[in-house]
Amino acid sequence: MVVAEPSSITSTGARPFAARRSNVTIRVLPYSVGAHAGLEGAFILLSFPEEADPDVAYVQGAAGDIYVESSDQVDRYTLAYAHIWDVALAPEDSTGLITKARERLSHD
Repeated sequence: MVVAEPSSITSTGARPFAARRSNVTIRVLPYSVGAHAGLEGAFILLSFPEEADPDVAYVQGAAGDIYVESSDQVDRYTLAYAHIWDVALAPEDSTGLITKARERLSHD
């Protein structure tokens, strides 16, 4: 999850960034969603192609960063990610929202 400063929205916008990175999908999680699993802190799910290498969650927090390897805990983060994905705006809607915000901010 990335929180952007208004100046970064007005200077670059979503479309130019996404156009340069085919492996990046921008999805906005609007305030209207309310409380969600991402509020606990940033995390990254790491999956590996080899079955011998289990999935891991890298969790960033105020007390430090940790690697979570317990399958039960990794499942918890996998479910949290799925929930965030489900309530986030679609990529096209996210780009539209960012474009509107950029236009509003450039007129201020």
